[in-house]
Amino acid sequence: MYKYELDTPVAVVDFDIMEKNINDMADFANSAGVKLRPHIKTHKVSEIASMQLKAGANGITCAKLGEVEVMIDSIAVDDIFIANQIVGDEKIQRLLKLSEKAKISVGVDSVEVAQPISDSAFKRGIKIPVIIKIDTGLQRTGVPYGEPAVELAKKIVKMHGLRLSGIYTHEGHVYNVTGFDEVRQVGLESGRMMIETADMMRKSGIEVETISVGATPSAKITCTVNGITETRPGTYVFNDYFEIKLGVAKEEDCALTILATVISVPTGDRAVIDAGTKSLTSDKAQAFGVYGLIKGMPDVKLIRAYEEHGVLKIDPSKAKLKVGDKLEVIPNHVCPAVNLFDELVVVRNDCVETTWKVSARGKLR
Repeated sequence: MYKYELDTPVAVVDFDIMEKNINDMADFANSAGVKLRPHIKTHKVSEIASMQLKAGANGITCAKLGEVEVMIDSIAVDDIFIANQIVGDEKIQRLLKLSEKAKISVGVDSVEVAQPISDSAFKRGIKIPVIIKIDTGLQRTGVPYGEPAVELAKKIVKMHGLRLSGIYTHEGHVYNVTGFDEVRQVGLESGRMMIETADMMRKSGIEVETISVGATPSAKITCTVNGITETRPGTYVFNDYFEIKLGVAKEEDCALTILATVISVPTGDRAVIDAGTKSLTSDKAQAFGVYGLIKGMPDVKLIRAYEEHGVLKIDPSKAKLKVGDKLEVIPNHVCPAVNLFDELVVVRNDCVETTWKVSARGKLR
């Protein structure tokens, strides 16, 4: 079947572009001498995680226990990092059960998060590997870099049910900048903060094995800071309009698009497609002024979106659309867009090859 014969809206993955993205990041990590642990929350697809591991990833990163459960049951992976805080006895018990199947390490950023995990693990006679989350500027979770992180590490190494293996950060504030020069600045500064923190811990007699960073826009920058041991990019597998605007990807690097059909052309300068916020989300629409980038059509802008409708603004002197036309939308932010679909249709040379289930979709706990 030809891609444009698909019923819409549908999430389409260009296999060749995705494979190129996967191999490119793996080659970079190898040349930089850092481990690659891709974040699967972007795609949530077992087949893609397997491709990343085959290309050279040392393990995977998950956001939630539900994602871990899906991946352990569906692919050959024995090293998983949960880049999130596990809070509550029910989740801790799931964590301990999963730890019987693979090496599962988790993020912590306080004694209040770490101590209950330690207590439960100690009762079972095991040690859970933990990595301290460092806030290098995003101001979300994480202990401040430097001395506060050292003080937390001193407390964690005394917990009998844990093994402190290092520190990690998500330099996600890189998404708040406006160009590649600022991306570079954030990446280098975040890397410096991580190395400074690790050095302080080591001077205090605390072993730091892992120094992990993670954000697609800055991945090839932060990893150039001497001493960084691991990177955890996620979006790179597909890329999106966000990466284009930051100058780290081009339109031809975007592997996932939402194929949509024009269902109405009320005027020459306006058309409506059958994909709205339930296909694209509204993420960053207010900041970008559009709900996604129309691939190959610079004179058509997706300026409004409702649940099932996307409204296009057209320059009639340069572009014309008619009912039944199909076009592709590159999402502003691909991660939440993927989570809206049950499956991804995989194409090569615009011909459908297979369909992949978004197997970890909705695994939010």
